[in-house]
Amino acid sequence: MYSALETFVGLADLPVRLAIGVEVFLALVMLAIGIAVRSRRRSLTTTTFLFLAFSFVLSISTHLIPNKLTAEKIGGAAIIALLFGLIRLVLEAVDASMRRRRVYFSSIFKDLIMLLLWGLVLIVFAYTDFGFKSWSIVTTTTVFAAVIGFALQETLSNVFSGLTMQLQRPFKPGDWVRTANHVGQIRGMNWRSTTIVTRANERLEVPNSVIGKDVIVNYGDGAIRDEISIGISYDVPPNRVREVAMRLLHNSPHILKEPPPEVLAWEFGDFAIQYRIKYCLDDYGPQEIVRDHVVSALWYVLRRHAIEIPYPIRSIDLRQPRVEKTTRDDHRLMAELRQVDFLRGLTEQELNLLVPSVQVREYGAGETIVRQGDEGDSFYIIRRGTVEVLVHAADGSMRHVAEMKPPSFVGEAALMTGQPRNATNRAKTDVELIEIDREGFTRLFQAHPEVAEQMSEIIATRLAERLEVLDAAGGDNGKAGTRRWLMSKMKEIFDF
Repeated sequence: MYSALETFVGLADLPVRLAIGVEVFLALVMLAIGIAVRSRRRSLTTTTFLFLAFSFVLSISTHLIPNKLTAEKIGGAAIIALLFGLIRLVLEAVDASMRRRRVYFSSIFKDLIMLLLWGLVLIVFAYTDFGFKSWSIVTTTTVFAAVIGFALQETLSNVFSGLTMQLQRPFKPGDWVRTANHVGQIRGMNWRSTTIVTRANERLEVPNSVIGKDVIVNYGDGAIRDEISIGISYDVPPNRVREVAMRLLHNSPHILKEPPPEVLAWEFGDFAIQYRIKYCLDDYGPQEIVRDHVVSALWYVLRRHAIEIPYPIRSIDLRQPRVEKTTRDDHRLMAELRQVDFLRGLTEQELNLLVPSVQVREYGAGETIVRQGDEGDSFYIIRRGTVEVLVHAADGSMRHVAEMKPPSFVGEAALMTGQPRNATNRAKTDVELIEIDREGFTRLFQAHPEVAEQMSEIIATRLAERLEVLDAAGGDNGKAGTRRWLMSKMKEIFDF
């Protein structure tokens, strides 16, 4: 006699022993798959294959039970177990397919559909195999549901809040959200709660009924705007502040170009004009890191441009007169200028013509000092720190060429020739630079034209090495040619 499961799956056409053998084989295969799935993190679960294996075991056991009625009931239970397993298998396969396509498929809906289908299977078999009347099934189910609903009011509130949120889709896994006092990334949602992981890697299980009542700010859709506030001295024109800050924001790789950043003069404070600096990110995750980068870079760029960030203090200035301090600094600057090979032979009188054009600049680690291809009217002596030299490779990437430390200098080629910068210089550490602009050399060359002739020979050698203008077989003639070309460019630029 064949079991109900054997009839259901079409094994009744085979001899009884062969049908039993097929069921034993299928049960072993399901158990093996269940064990294999357990050792790996996959969407298919071990429980699904245990249901399928158990259904075949129940079917086989019907051949060992002499009581026909009991064997029929066990056969019906085998079909129920098989259908349970198949329902789970189908839903888990759909879930796995959605995840591969990166389409969000709610676990709540999956579980709800599974429960509804299981309930339908139980009702059908309770009516057909076990003799329950349809009205008694409905009555029993209604009473049972009322008792469960009364006992689990809060749980059901979480369930229905979760279902409502799944229908509205206010967020999806991976989105950064703010709800109440919590900011974090959505990791998933189940029947009872929504899982949020904060920046401190705290795992929050927020009840669905709670998160459903709060205002939810979702940072996961489109450009996310962030802003910082800063007070700048009344002595600095707002357009100057806007120009400096906008240059910084446009050069930041983390900030979107569209929509463009904004620098707004917001209000007149007691001791400063308050500015709001707004910019957009495409991902809220690194928001704190980007803010740190902007604030740090802003400090350096404002300091380089002598723009004061005032703060409310009262102080008594007991410093020495400014003239003495300036003289002492000038002596130090002149000593540092003499470390440059083409400035070493200048007299003190000649160096004094350069000093008024000298500025001390500070750059933070990672900031770009000069960019390849830009125009340049100044050169820099490294006073402190390390500067990295980069050039554009053929594939468009940036290739590391060298690292320069005090008392090296960069940028003299663009200053003397008027050509675009031939390399990008980036601060590898915090650096302090001495900047000398073109105006100082104009005064020097116009007052002492012979100095340009002396410098050209030294600079020509450096330009030959950096710009690679010497011929492969060139010697003194090549160097002389480079010097003549350099002198002509210097006379053109500095007008002497």
